Amino acid sequence: MNCKRIAFVFMALTLLVSSVAAAAPAANNAPTLSVDGEGTGIAAPDQATITIGVTTQAADAGKAQNNNALTTEQVNKAIKALGIEDKDIQTNNYSFRPHYRTSDNRRNEISGYTVNNSIIVFVRDIHKTGKVIDAALSAGANEIHSLDFTASNPQSVRKEALMKAVQDARDKADVLAQGLGKRIVGIKNVSESTGYLESRRYDNAMLAAAKTTAATTIEPGSLSLTARVHIDYILEN
Repeated sequence: MNCKRIAFVFMALTLLVSSVAAAAPAANNAPTLSVDGEGTGIAAPDQATITIGVTTQAADAGKAQNNNALTTEQVNKAIKALGIEDKDIQTNNYSFRPHYRTSDNRRNEISGYTVNNSIIVFVRDIHKTGKVIDAALSAGANEIHSLDFTASNPQSVRKEALMKAVQDARDKADVLAQGLGKRIVGIKNVSESTGYLESRRYDNAMLAAAKTTAATTIEPGSLSLTARVHIDYILEN
């Protein structure tokens, strides 16, 4: 390679490096517009989780246990008769406790026993929720500890919330940029914060209010998830 060719290549490289170096500060110094956006996704619950309790009392420990076991078995049979599979029924809590007399001269004597057995039932067909509750109570259950409605596909709700949050941020940015007499030409940074699709819970008071003489009618309502985004837009110089 002759000297003229070497000098030409060196000059071209120098110009390229200079143009890149000049462009970098220009990009870094471009004005930015920071905007927060928020969006909410809505889902219709399609499954439920019910916690059912069976409490029995007796003066004899063995009888208290036996009565509880028999009643719990009847409750399980009644629930399974509705098409609930074994894998969707599980024991949540089992307790056995004695009761002591309160009179001063007999304070350490046991007066009886209480056995509590709680089971969790996962209902994949939400329309069976009320039927499961009625069947359990008719079979001998005497407590409904909780009822939670959830959605089986939270990903779609999260996507909906994020899309709405991004659109909300862009709408705000367009208004602000127009007011500043600028035009959005790019995006510098994006960050997001998305919550969880929380279940909708019925407490004991709500369950009692929903109970009728014919059947338990419970409205699952809707579930929501909120997403938030922070976007730094690049404005034209």
